[in-house]
Amino acid sequence: MSQYTGRKKEIVLIGDSLTEFFDWQGRFPSHRVLNLGIAGEPVEGLLGRMSDIRTAIVRADLVFVMTGINNIAMEDYDIIPRYEKVLDTLVSDSAGAEIVIQSILPVRLPWVDNAEIEKINSDLEKTARGMKVRYFDIYHLFVDAGGNPVREYLSEDGVHLSARGYEVWSGAIEKEFSL
Repeated sequence: MSQYTGRKKEIVLIGDSLTEFFDWQGRFPSHRVLNLGIAGEPVEGLLGRMSDIRTAIVRADLVFVMTGINNIAMEDYDIIPRYEKVLDTLVSDSAGAEIVIQSILPVRLPWVDNAEIEKINSDLEKTARGMKVRYFDIYHLFVDAGGNPVREYLSEDGVHLSARGYEVWSGAIEKEFSL
């Protein structure tokens, strides 16, 4: 049985528009959920607001992080060093919360090769292991057997999620963390 079953948890979700554009509190009403997603934000933007995030994570039980797609969309693939700085801050300031790095999701953009996203996700997984935080791979839930993004999970722009995509993502969190 999960340590999160049966009691109210403090959950913080940090990221960009993919995080911001969903009603996480409505999805997990029996917990206190803080959505710290900001549309358009790259990893360095998140790094720049870590001092504000510090106070939000002091009492957190779970801290979910998903960032990087805005960098990748601008063809900036060298995000791991900045991501590590974000994680350093989260680990040192979270007072024992479980930090969860979520994989970056695939996109349907002609100039973005999802193989690059998979490589970055692999680097994120190694980073998580090295920093003793949890890596949560949801990328594989968003691709079909051929490795292509599932159209029904993405909105028309090829980046943002459809209602079905959010159902898959939040359902995976619910199942994995018994929320």
